[in-house]
Amino acid sequence: MLGQMKLLVIAPASRYEPGHFGELLVTLADRAVAVAGEEGWQTTLIGMQDCGDHVWHAALAAADAVVLLGGHDVDPRVYKGRHEYPGSGDHLATADRRSIAVVQACLADRRPLLGICRGMQLINVAYGGDLSPHLPTATTHRLPAGQRGMREHLVDVAAESRLAAALPGPRLTVRSSHHQGVGRLGEGLRATAWATHDGVIEGIEDPDRPVVAVQWHPEDEGAEPDQLVGLLRWLAAHIRQAGRAAS
Repeated sequence: MLGQMKLLVIAPASRYEPGHFGELLVTLADRAVAVAGEEGWQTTLIGMQDCGDHVWHAALAAADAVVLLGGHDVDPRVYKGRHEYPGSGDHLATADRRSIAVVQACLADRRPLLGICRGMQLINVAYGGDLSPHLPTATTHRLPAGQRGMREHLVDVAAESRLAAALPGPRLTVRSSHHQGVGRLGEGLRATAWATHDGVIEGIEDPDRPVVAVQWHPEDEGAEPDQLVGLLRWLAAHIRQAGRAAS
């Protein structure tokens, strides 16, 4: 008999510089944890940049599934990108390296994995892909600097994909705040969602492993609630199918 499912939610850090961006990341992480709790998960939240190695290793070992949350720009060194680019933000190199190691561990033991925003980008990098460091249409994917909130736009989801099975429809209104995106897809991944207005990749998945990711923020308080719930239920279904939840 399956016990309560354990979810590891990974944020970039547990503490941030004062300001709106840090406040937003804390709010998004807290809401992801709250929704997971409502869905019956036993949830652990860790910040990858400032936790000890023993902390994330132990948390990963205990987890039935993992969610990689959004946050800072991905360190271009992990995908051999240009260090200088328009809109360059802070990089959390330790968090990026550790998060990529988590993705690789999930692939090795087929642990269900969900990536959100930066999490999707890190999954692509872990598969050997790269990123577009600054989208030509970035202003349509995030609000101007200094403005609070997220940009809303439409996303089209591929029929018969894992994302289509998890999400409420083939065309969604999503909430996003990013200026980077997936460039070259990693080997073994396929794109399964795109921004309606410019074709930017908004969802990826591994057809052979339980890995899905979205570029938008289903955990935002203004997002349609069935988006995050559907993705969490997709993770849970794979755990039940594999019979792997801890007792």
